Amino acid sequence: MTPTSNNHHVNEDPINFSPLLSGTFSNSRKDQKRAKAISDAIDKTLRADKERKEKEGGIKLLILGPSETGKTTVLKQLKLLYGRKGLDSERQTYRRVVHLNAMKAILALAEGLEQAHIPLEYPKNEEHLETVLRLEATLKRYSITSIGFTNPAIPRKITDAKAETDMFVEMVPAIKALWADAGIQQTYRTCTQIAIQDSAKYFLDEIDRIAEHDYIPTDDDILQARVRTLAVSEHIFNIDNVTYRIYDVGGQKSLRKYWAPYFDDVDAIIFMAALSAFDQPCEDDPRLNRLQDALALFNSIVNHKLFDQTSIILFLNKIDIFQRKLEEGSSQVSKFFPEYRGVNDYFSTTVFFQYRFMQQCKDLQKQVYTHFTHATDTNQMRVIVVAVNAIIQRLNLRSSGLL
Repeated sequence: MTPTSNNHHVNEDPINFSPLLSGTFSNSRKDQKRAKAISDAIDKTLRADKERKEKEGGIKLLILGPSETGKTTVLKQLKLLYGRKGLDSERQTYRRVVHLNAMKAILALAEGLEQAHIPLEYPKNEEHLETVLRLEATLKRYSITSIGFTNPAIPRKITDAKAETDMFVEMVPAIKALWADAGIQQTYRTCTQIAIQDSAKYFLDEIDRIAEHDYIPTDDDILQARVRTLAVSEHIFNIDNVTYRIYDVGGQKSLRKYWAPYFDDVDAIIFMAALSAFDQPCEDDPRLNRLQDALALFNSIVNHKLFDQTSIILFLNKIDIFQRKLEEGSSQVSKFFPEYRGVNDYFSTTVFFQYRFMQQCKDLQKQVYTHFTHATDTNQMRVIVVAVNAIIQRLNLRSSGLL
């Protein structure tokens, strides 16, 4: 069955953030009108969703978690597994997303190299560095977000495809030269405090292929492509003859106040946290560690009174990047989590982080189902989706008294 998608739009980042449910807006009449318009739109959507659920049935599932944890990647995997036709129709649009991801990746590395005062291996690459650094002003015109499109994977402001493609093709020699430079490679390996996309290496390694004039993104390219979610989107899938209504919401702090209206009548929640972020600051609050932020957010969700009877499934994601960091020795878990006294290996640290998440649950009887995930790995996700589907259906039968 081809999934359907609907966006419940948030037209700009909200003005303020409160940890989960409330937000303090400024007192201006304009801000109050904007807040009321958003609230009214959400109420209208929720009424329609409730009527449709009563009529059609199915399972309501929320995918929650901070930004950059792989929530939209899981949805893409569901499309590959249960709604490929819909994803195939988006491939040409993803071409532009991939190009912009590659340009933003090399720009972030160039800026990180300058901030860390790391020298380039080849002085002749200074000219390429200046070319890339000039990208910043240009790329601000392009926003890879979900606002304003029926499908949240499609960018909003990329209106001139030819101009973007021409810009990318012109940049390819500079991108290739810099990515091959030892200074940029050192920046990539060691600078954990700069905002480099997880897919940076993937796209920069594939620069020749994605620059071809007849390039069409592969499934892996689409899974790796980064699109920021700034809206709440609904997707409907049929999995083993069960209808799932899955809501994907923006994880940025400024968007979390808009989660609350979707909390009613939830059958299951997949909460996602990126283990690979243990050594990274939050993009919207550099003073806060990203995994500490995920722990605090999980605490708010798992202990919420509306979710007393809701199935909670925890995806500790990006284990591939997490394991690579540990093996390279570039970051020590104990540096960012001083309470950890164990060995800096994969097994010991994953046990520790799972324990830290379980510590957040105040109800000792509440069952939380944990999976260590690599969301861009379709084979692994196929197995996990089957397992999650079985868990949710079994728990729903039990809560209905049928099991």
